[in-house]
Amino acid sequence: MRMFNTFTKKEEELKLDKTVKIYVCGITAYDYSHIGHARTAVFFDTLRRFLEFKGHKVVFVQNFTDVDDKIVHRAVKEGKTQREIAEKFIGEYFKDMSALNVRKADYHPKVTDHIRDIIDAVRKLVEKGYAYEVEGENGRDVYFHVPSFPSYGKLSGFSLEELNRHRIEPDPRKKDVKDFALWKSAKEEDIRAKAVFDSPWGLGRPGWHIECSVMSAKYLGVPFDIHGGGKDLIFPHHENERAQSYALFGVEPVRYWIHNDFVTIGGEKMSKSLGNIVRIRDVLRKFDGEVLRYFLISAHYRSSLDYSEKALERAKKSYNSLKNSLELLDMEIAYLKTFGENRESANCNATVDSFFRRFIDAMNDDMNTPKALAVLHEFSSFINKNVSAMSLEELEYCFDRLRQLCWILGLFENYRRIPILSSELAELIREREIARKERNFEKADAIRNKFRDMGYLLIDTPKGTRWKLVR
Repeated sequence: MRMFNTFTKKEEELKLDKTVKIYVCGITAYDYSHIGHARTAVFFDTLRRFLEFKGHKVVFVQNFTDVDDKIVHRAVKEGKTQREIAEKFIGEYFKDMSALNVRKADYHPKVTDHIRDIIDAVRKLVEKGYAYEVEGENGRDVYFHVPSFPSYGKLSGFSLEELNRHRIEPDPRKKDVKDFALWKSAKEEDIRAKAVFDSPWGLGRPGWHIECSVMSAKYLGVPFDIHGGGKDLIFPHHENERAQSYALFGVEPVRYWIHNDFVTIGGEKMSKSLGNIVRIRDVLRKFDGEVLRYFLISAHYRSSLDYSEKALERAKKSYNSLKNSLELLDMEIAYLKTFGENRESANCNATVDSFFRRFIDAMNDDMNTPKALAVLHEFSSFINKNVSAMSLEELEYCFDRLRQLCWILGLFENYRRIPILSSELAELIREREIARKERNFEKADAIRNKFRDMGYLLIDTPKGTRWKLVR
């Protein structure tokens, strides 16, 4: 399996042990999550699934930033505490992720549950000479001194000039314009939002970047295998995180840095200033969560993905074509098992295996989900053409293989198998087919309606009656 490592700027073969440790940056919990958050969550959930399919045990950690400037601002504006705002939007995030079949992480650490750990890390950075204290509003601030870490900028690839330019609000108290906050002394707004904590530097709260260095090390150790997130986090967040972690532990903290590209609207990155943020829950009012998931994996994770309702409609059509093929297989299996019909082998398993191998090859090639989806649609066309010729064993083999590949992509998680009919219901099917041949449509329709009342939709085909569940 090969993936693009942001740190080395090239694709590399992943050299992984049986247990794979992954840390993915989660949301700052101050608002409803948008489809950019969804893309990151879906991609890394798919990576997790694929690694599990390949036989790895995955330890997956995703944090929540539950104390931050934006959370504090909203809390003060609404007359609430920082905790009340954060808990609300963490809960809403989980609802959105459930609709997208994104599984919960093994650990979801929050900043406020790790204040003592963060303080210990900041103190250690000061003692080791990587950080320094300055007077703040209600105590002291602590800054990481970037020149103390010579390889700063290696992850982002920025030059010294670019790094200086990215610091838009230089603080005159800093020793260097690039230095960043590890601990912030309390401001009046922080106190009103109850977003302050005791520390050796007085009341205050952590800077943004230190939380991930501390929590990733606590739950995964150092170094760990994969650190993920959207590419907007490469700088400054992940650049700063790497510097802190290296300073704390004396080794490169991460083996593979992996980042997904943006979701755009009309070719522009989503932003509040442009007013083009699309919230997950707004999309889910019009489209099923699995359709949105299909859309989010329809482009390669390192390419931008342009959102529109037309694009979602196309994704829905493609998603339904795969679902129809799955149902065709299932209907044929239920029919053969109900009526005990035997068929000779159509020698399809070798072809099914070739689709399976090509899908896995695509996923091994830098998680090429669009190519994997293309293989699935070829597989779907094959099923549609051959479903009536396959033996029961071949149908079940084909069904199991298709479901396994769809599971890797997080599709059809809640699919309900089409049941085998009782002998009484099988006899009703026979009676209805006779009625149709005799053009007794009143009786045929009455039997169809009886099945519908029981939750079945009868489907007339050239090969006889099939059925599926009314979904």
